[in-house]
Amino acid sequence: MGRKDEFCLMKADISNNYKDQLLIALSNLNTVHIKPKEKPETMGELEEKIPIVEKINILRKNLNNLFYRLNIHDSDIKNVRIKKSERIEFKAQDLNELINHILEEIDFFINRVLELQSYITKATIELENLEAVNTCYKNLEKLNITKNNVSNLKHFKFKMFTTFSKNLDNLNNLFAFSEFPSFYETFDFSDDRIGFYILYPEDKELEFNGRIKLIHSEEVPILKKYLTETGINYTRIQMELNFIKDLLSRYNKELNRIAKDNLVKFAGINEIVQNIEEYNWANQQFEKTSKNRAILKFFVPLSKKNIIREELFEKFKDNITIESIDVSKNRPIYEKYPSKLITKKKAKLKSKKKELKSISEESAVTEDLRNVTPRIMKNFFLVRPFEAITKMYGTPTYSEIDPTPIIAFTFPILFGIMFGDIGHGLTLIISGIIGAIVFRNRKSQISSFSWIIFFCGLASFFIGFLYGEFFGHHKIEIFDYVLWNFEENPIIIPFLNIQLYNPLGNILSVFYFAIVIGIFHIILGWLIQFLNYWKQRRKYLAFSDSLMKIFFLLGGAILIFTYGFNINVWLSFPYPILFVLIPGLLLILSKPLGKVLKVSYLQEESIGGLLGEGSIETFDTLLSIMSNVLSYIRLLALALAHIALLFAINEMGNLIQGEGLGFDLLNLIGSIFGNLIVILIEGLLVFINTLRLHYYEFFFKFYQGSGSEYFPFYLDNDYSVITFSRGLEIDIISEEIDKEIEIKSVKDEIDKARSFISNEFK
Repeated sequence: MGRKDEFCLMKADISNNYKDQLLIALSNLNTVHIKPKEKPETMGELEEKIPIVEKINILRKNLNNLFYRLNIHDSDIKNVRIKKSERIEFKAQDLNELINHILEEIDFFINRVLELQSYITKATIELENLEAVNTCYKNLEKLNITKNNVSNLKHFKFKMFTTFSKNLDNLNNLFAFSEFPSFYETFDFSDDRIGFYILYPEDKELEFNGRIKLIHSEEVPILKKYLTETGINYTRIQMELNFIKDLLSRYNKELNRIAKDNLVKFAGINEIVQNIEEYNWANQQFEKTSKNRAILKFFVPLSKKNIIREELFEKFKDNITIESIDVSKNRPIYEKYPSKLITKKKAKLKSKKKELKSISEESAVTEDLRNVTPRIMKNFFLVRPFEAITKMYGTPTYSEIDPTPIIAFTFPILFGIMFGDIGHGLTLIISGIIGAIVFRNRKSQISSFSWIIFFCGLASFFIGFLYGEFFGHHKIEIFDYVLWNFEENPIIIPFLNIQLYNPLGNILSVFYFAIVIGIFHIILGWLIQFLNYWKQRRKYLAFSDSLMKIFFLLGGAILIFTYGFNINVWLSFPYPILFVLIPGLLLILSKPLGKVLKVSYLQEESIGGLLGEGSIETFDTLLSIMSNVLSYIRLLALALAHIALLFAINEMGNLIQGEGLGFDLLNLIGSIFGNLIVILIEGLLVFINTLRLHYYEFFFKFYQGSGSEYFPFYLDNDYSVITFSRGLEIDIISEEIDKEIEIKSVKDEIDKARSFISNEFK
């Protein structure tokens, strides 16, 4: 039994009729990571898949449209709770039939919703018009408008309009009596509109229409049905208003009822659409064979290999053939499937397949499976939040060391060196805890970054003691009570005997400290590279490459820190230049020497090529060491910038002179605001530079980050169940015919192989 984070690659050979059931079975296992297809698809396969992809896109588009029209959000779906027995079952023979069935369901609801929304739109327009009529007619009461006096107008026309309030000046200019003989009066209609009624000569109709268009007015018709012999019939208007409002209410209730009563079904449909998108990708990973069969490759945890194999045999019996290979982290593993062929076929067919396999195994395509095997990232819970930073660069490959536990220490330390302040550290600690609590139930990475902020705050807090900084002051003082005075009691780093108090006045000590931290960080990267080589059984490279680079950097550090930049001293006894020359020469000569010593992975290159490669790599290492070490000077630069900003804010606060509570309150507000600006803006800048130091100066030494994270193939089944029945409906006669064809095909292949071997060895 292997370790929990090791994998086995399985290759399932199954009839095309059972592909759907196989994917459903693998989904139910929830432990299978499907291996992406290696070979490019043929044009025929692409043409076959394009309609399915288009249908899936239409499916998603229509479902989103339905949810938009019913005002259904993701939160509504997530809040649905049902029992397993209440899940909706979707039956189909294949994926295409399932998509058509779901499309019909969605289209039915969309048509019903569109019909209701059409009624709502018409009723809303009628309601708005009737409300406009009601508002305007109330302003006609003072004119004593009746059915008779409207009919008696012979040479004049009487109309009513509404327009925007901003058009009032234009209205006055257009219908001034000197410009156009008329009588009009305005009244308030709504917040941004006014109403007006106007009496004008009938023979001026064309001119009136031209003028009224200039102010974009809307006419409110004066209908005789709302007029009586004595005045305006408000009773009829109110009855119609109530009728339309009641109609609108019923339409909206019906829309809400559709959304509410079918929410479980909509949750199931939404889940099915998500599953179809996932399922379609998995279905494309099948590799077709020359027969009516397909092959699917997938990774499973080594500890569950036998359980998964037995479950698949239990379900598919003689209809499946499985081959497997255990993927080791410590040595190259090639996809030749040397392990025992696992099958439930008849003994005769089994022996023939084994014979054919032994003949064709020599020509199997090789690939180091460690490059494509997924990786499970399992870290201690305190370290786990920093997986987010690792994944931003890339997931570790199957055989390399996960750097997350390392950066869980180095990331906060580098951040703290650039952001060292006790007060700001406490602020980040509190902010991180609040963020972690608020976002603890979210699936996003906000919770992880909240914990990262917490740990960075811890580092800033402790390094703030080394700097002697508390919100830019050199003493911890609360309500005029001094808890610690760093001017009198600065802290000294044990062992190194370095004092970092007041970096602005102690720049040289902080500079040396930053360089030492940079050298340590770079050496740590090469040390991890050494362990990666060792783990992958490339021990010669571990010593000749990683270890020599460590000695090269250490030698250079000793040379400069001990003897300075005096070249004459370097070349004098005891010749300290050898601290650099010896590792440099070994870097150049180690790979050609490895070829002479018959190191297997160096045999493909020529000695001259390896010598040139070693020379270029040594020169590149020299340049990179110089640039990388100098990059860590940013630790000093940002630390000084941080402290200088705080000093400037405190000095600006001191400019506010005066006594009393008002001045004290103003000073406090200014100090809080200034510190918040520093924490937000400079904190972000420090975080970005900490990322840069890790990604470019640290990860670049050892980390590939080209792996894929373990992601089990799984179809959600909280609200729905998919049942494919196509393969199960095949009659026994068809199965027997397939078996006979398969046996004959295998026999033909074996005969061809025997004939080829006989001709070769005559």
